[in-house]
Amino acid sequence: MSKEISYSRRLAAASGLCLAVPAIAALGAEHKSDGIYLGKRVLIKGSDPYCPAEDDVSIIIHGETLLFTDSALQKVRIMFYPSPDGSFGEISTGERGDTVEIHGRIVGDFIEADITNSPCKHHWHLKKE
Repeated sequence: MSKEISYSRRLAAASGLCLAVPAIAALGAEHKSDGIYLGKRVLIKGSDPYCPAEDDVSIIIHGETLLFTDSALQKVRIMFYPSPDGSFGEISTGERGDTVEIHGRIVGDFIEADITNSPCKHHWHLKKE
């Protein structure tokens, strides 16, 4: 009887270890989209003097936060919840009441997105560094 209990305890301990290792690994894993992305934004709609025809853009994604900077907006923080296929759509309202709407998709190391910051609409093409 003692051998059966000992075997059962070892089996239970081994099973628990097999379940715990992936859970621990998942806790420390980064989101696959985490990183720094650099590229350009290109005007696709708008003629306001504040709508540059082309501009540099940088994005930092960490977990559920997207932080972007361009010539008009600096370090804008947006909550970021991409779908399993990489698509996302987020809206942020800044301190001055200005709204930024982003709809795009991450595919591999690239982000393609359309950004509306009235009266301008730009397209982002960014590459992960």
